[in-house]
Amino acid sequence: MSTPFQQLYDRFFSKTDEDFTGKEGLVFALVDSAISKSYKTVRHSLEYVLTDSNTYDGYFIDDLDNDEIELLSLWMLYEFNRREQQRLVKLKEFIGTKDFNKLPDKLDQLRAVEISMKTIINDINDLKDSFNTYKYN
Repeated sequence: MSTPFQQLYDRFFSKTDEDFTGKEGLVFALVDSAISKSYKTVRHSLEYVLTDSNTYDGYFIDDLDNDEIELLSLWMLYEFNRREQQRLVKLKEFIGTKDFNKLPDKLDQLRAVEISMKTIINDINDLKDSFNTYKYN
């Protein structure tokens, strides 16, 4: 059997209220990033077949377990938040810390993203700790 990308997409979308309509390329970039961070941890191969390069529809060749899909979706969420953090940090560097701190919502947004990233990385580490470290071939 195989695991359709849609299963992973649905899990990721359930973790955020961001609208990803028209951002299929970004979502797939997050998938690729999640794969690169997960392939040594998971039990199954993360090799995939891309069936439509316009919509990034495809499937993982192996049938992934629920915890493997969860790990990938958490890494996707982490990377999505990291992009937002980088955007805010660049803005802070561009206008200066003093002026950035005066902006009504930006400092709060940066703090919220950083707290979210810490929570997500803790969830990732907890989940990774529960994986069997033996690889079966």
